Amino acid sequence: MSRLAVKGLCIDLGGRPILRDVGFEARPGEFVALIGPNGAGKTTLIRAICQLLPCRAGEAAWDGRRLDRMDPRSRATSLAYLPQGQAIHWPLSVRRLVELGRLPRLGPLSRPAPADKAAVEAAMDAVDVTGLAERDATTLSGGERARVLLARALAVEAPVLLADEPTASLDPYHVLEIMTLLRRTADAGRLVIAVMHELGLAARFCDRVVVLNGGRKVGDGPPREVLTRAMVRDVYRVDLEALPGLESLRAAP
Repeated sequence: MSRLAVKGLCIDLGGRPILRDVGFEARPGEFVALIGPNGAGKTTLIRAICQLLPCRAGEAAWDGRRLDRMDPRSRATSLAYLPQGQAIHWPLSVRRLVELGRLPRLGPLSRPAPADKAAVEAAMDAVDVTGLAERDATTLSGGERARVLLARALAVEAPVLLADEPTASLDPYHVLEIMTLLRRTADAGRLVIAVMHELGLAARFCDRVVVLNGGRKVGDGPPREVLTRAMVRDVYRVDLEALPGLESLRAAP
């Protein structure tokens, strides 16, 4: 069975160690939350898996193939990456922006096929932006932009979706909609890994949480087993009782 295997990743930025010997495995059908305090290395880990940052040591592999040895097209059709806070600089329509997600699947000078158009329509419908299809993407609000960029990532139809804070800038209704969509995406057979700060959402929607602190992995497992009072106190320096949305975890040790 396919799997994402991250082994012993060490990343230095500006001469400073950011990740230290981080590893985990995840499989299609899982929704994994990557959590930890600010500066823990979550975004760095996502970017390293996508081969956007050089590794001092370690590796990441998908389906037994090292990602740094894949050709760019194969890697782009295996991993879909949704960065946080991405700006839109060109006056493209929303539909055209989402269509860019299909580029890794098109040959040189190829025109989109019916399957490509269907994938774009399905992605826009999934995140509730079909009504924005003809809008200039540079005129979108922050929440609209976040949903459109998620649609672009979904349109890739990659087996792995890596999302960095996918609910940032969204109102409560669309936060729940996006989390439900990501849950369904995993249930449909893709691997979804999302950087998150909302522990309550991670506990409600995710199968696993991988906890980073100080560049090291300090927890990995089902939310109820990992998000204990002791872990939250040690990693986040707050008491579990003070955090909203974690009622199901109150009895955890």
